[in-house]
Amino acid sequence: MFKNLQIVGNEMEFPESELIFLSEKMIDFDSIKANGFDVKHYFSAQGWDKYFSMLNGPIYPDLLKKFWMKAKVFDKHEAKEEELAAIERNPSLKGKSRKEMGLLEFTGKQIRSNICGMNLAFSPIHFNALLGLDNSGIELDVFEKDTRYRDDLLALMCTDLKLKGKVKGLTDVCRVL
Repeated sequence: MFKNLQIVGNEMEFPESELIFLSEKMIDFDSIKANGFDVKHYFSAQGWDKYFSMLNGPIYPDLLKKFWMKAKVFDKHEAKEEELAAIERNPSLKGKSRKEMGLLEFTGKQIRSNICGMNLAFSPIHFNALLGLDNSGIELDVFEKDTRYRDDLLALMCTDLKLKGKVKGLTDVCRVL
C-alpha cells in the first residue's frame, strides 16, 4: 500500500525558513496592450494560454516550498550514478537491467522530489499534459549552437546590433517580453 513512501532528508543546505515563496502573478494582457504593447499573440501562438489562466487558481506555498527544497533533476548522468551505487551496494547486480536492480525505469529527464514521504517525479510529458501542449520543440542548448537563424533573429530583436545582449539595444517589444 505504501510502496512509494520513503523518508528522506532535505537536499538543500539551508533552513527552510530562508525560502521565500514568490507566487506567479496573472499578467494583464489588456493593460499591456493599452500601453502600446500587444504581446498576447506571442504567447498564444506557443500554447501558453492555459498556463496564464492557471495562475488564477489555488497555490499551496508550504507544499511548494517542501517540493522545491528536496527537488533534484534526474537525468542520464543521475541514472548512471544510481545504477553504480546499487552495484556498489550489491556487486551481483552488475550487468542487470534497472528493473532487475529494483530501480525505476529511466524514461528521460525528470524533476524528482519527496513530500511527506511520497516520491514525486515530473517529466516534460507531465508538463505538456498539464498545459495541453505537444511534446515538440528544440532544446535551447542545441539551438544555441545552430547559427542559421541568428542574424535574422538579431535583426528582429535589436535596434542596434552593436548593443546586442544589452537591454538598451533591444526593440521595445523585446524589452516588454
